Amino acid sequence: MDDQPDRRSELLARREARRRELRRRRRLAAIAIALGCAALVAAAAVLLDSVASDDSHSSPSGSLLPHGGKKEPGHAEEPVRNATPQPDWAPHQGPVPIVEYHEIGPAPADAPYPELYVTRPDFHRQMDWLERHGFEAVTLEQVERAWYGDGTLPPKPVVISFDDGYRPQFTYALPELRRHGWAGVLNLKAEGSDLYTSNVEAMIDAGWELSSHTIDHSDLTTLDAAALRREVAGSRQILRREYGVPVRDFCYPAGRYDETVIAAVEAAGYTAATSEVPGYAERDEPYELARLEILGSTGLDGLAATLTAG
Repeated sequence: MDDQPDRRSELLARREARRRELRRRRRLAAIAIALGCAALVAAAAVLLDSVASDDSHSSPSGSLLPHGGKKEPGHAEEPVRNATPQPDWAPHQGPVPIVEYHEIGPAPADAPYPELYVTRPDFHRQMDWLERHGFEAVTLEQVERAWYGDGTLPPKPVVISFDDGYRPQFTYALPELRRHGWAGVLNLKAEGSDLYTSNVEAMIDAGWELSSHTIDHSDLTTLDAAALRREVAGSRQILRREYGVPVRDFCYPAGRYDETVIAAVEAAGYTAATSEVPGYAERDEPYELARLEILGSTGLDGLAATLTAG
């Protein structure tokens, strides 16, 4: 079992090399057709050598679609307002609500878990309600700096978290939160995400926090020691290598954890971990942080009732 990660890494590296070569050939053929000139094709091949070097930034885990490290046009990259502390923020060590979203959009007819889909109009109304009632979104890392250090938070902080890495979290949630000047938390699977590398980079550039959600969303309570270490510590290594950010926090898949899992999360160097225990997150339980799951049936009234009750 100990050499399994090495064999897997070698296999994934070979797959990534083949994908880069296929992309290179396709691009070369496209340039040849467009230019219609054999001499210019040779020049294009030289140019593609530099493009291929960009492809080396693609995830070695195969977790992301092949946009490599290139940015998609049309998305601003400057950090949002709340990516840094604001003048009216103050020390805060009390409870903080963490809301939890999955898919943003309508549920397909064959969706196995349709309740995990929150429509875009509902999400838009919920974000507007939060701002009207004085809430301001921050990252979990900012909350931890206030809880355990000398950091500050807005008068009514809230953490808006998104699990797994679905495409609408970039195409819709990112601009929606940007409209309010807020950052979110992306709990990303290291493999199997719908997001491009450039999507995740744009979210990080906007001030979002990147948090680990394991490699393949396994039930951690069912794994042996080696597999548990791979999912917990290995996912952090992949994300840190891919995006060059600390990855301080962890999110238990489906909220499944026990004392063995918590010990593995601590050993991997994470500062905190979020669960699906309902309620406000408390500083005294950093590895069992409660969250408020927002479902398709929650609606605006449900969100309001949940937060005002807290």
